Amino acid sequence: MEATRVIELDWSDLELLCRTAIAAAGGNEATAVALTDAVLAAERRGNTAVGVAHLIDYLNALEEGRLNGSPQPVIRNGHRAVVAVTADDGIAQLAVHEARETLVAAARECGVAVLSVSNCFPVGELGYYTSLLAEEGFVALAGANSTALMSLFGAPKALTGTNPLSFAFPGQPPRLVDQASSAVAWVKIREAAEAGESIPSGWALDAEGKPTTDATAALLGPVLPFGGVKGSNLAMVIELLAVLSGGQFSLDSPDFASGADAPRVGMFLIALDPTAFDPAYVSRAEVHFERLRSEYDIDFGRYYRRVEQAAIPEHVHARLAKAVVRSAHVMRPLLP
Repeated sequence: MEATRVIELDWSDLELLCRTAIAAAGGNEATAVALTDAVLAAERRGNTAVGVAHLIDYLNALEEGRLNGSPQPVIRNGHRAVVAVTADDGIAQLAVHEARETLVAAARECGVAVLSVSNCFPVGELGYYTSLLAEEGFVALAGANSTALMSLFGAPKALTGTNPLSFAFPGQPPRLVDQASSAVAWVKIREAAEAGESIPSGWALDAEGKPTTDATAALLGPVLPFGGVKGSNLAMVIELLAVLSGGQFSLDSPDFASGADAPRVGMFLIALDPTAFDPAYVSRAEVHFERLRSEYDIDFGRYYRRVEQAAIPEHVHARLAKAVVRSAHVMRPLLP
């Protein structure tokens, strides 16, 4: 099979291309800035499935009306350690950016604070949010739900999202864990279908609820949870916490990839100030991490590589360029 052709860009050029494409699709400046920052952060970590390639889902949603490109997030902070923000059918990235200062201040004062986001589009790379807090010295935990894509407890149909969980620990760079409750991220199955490749057994069911290795057939059925009952339990816990302030349960959420109705899902983000518990906690943990690394070659949370050269698939570049040329912006240096 022919390898996917890629186009190399300077990071600054890729940033400008992404921001312009978002604006051309209907996103305001705040949306363009927040969303570009998130997808480029994923791209720099080598997490390309939720990097610039995933931006296409946002562009389609903006153009087709299921994503609000000019939202007005509303923040509530009636209890000091509880921050809630409604995303107004916009991106979670912007809602979190708007509420971040309030969350950080609450966590500094109380030692721990929780942010709950409601009525947002699916969150993209969940590790983006926990990393932001870890960079400020917090231990962070987050979870989110999405449109129903995954089976639960052996059911033949999709009953919940792939519901990721992310943990970040302060460091240079932060130690980061970001994983779905499913056996595989749904976008991986879509990538396999687009490439005409099969998928491993145990990833998904077809539309009839039967196991399949056909990626195209798998897109018509549910993804499977990892670990059977254990993954199902984890996915349910994450969803219950994700919808705490009003986000829709996955079964009630419209498809994020089609139609004009907003998904309106949710997420939670917990910030813990380790110094409030023990000023020596981070250094104690680092000694433990070093023991695991030196004795067992386990470098916990350091699974991502730093990408130095921006390179995106040719078809992704073409889709961004298509959005750009529809607008009044002139970007000839970045287009073929």
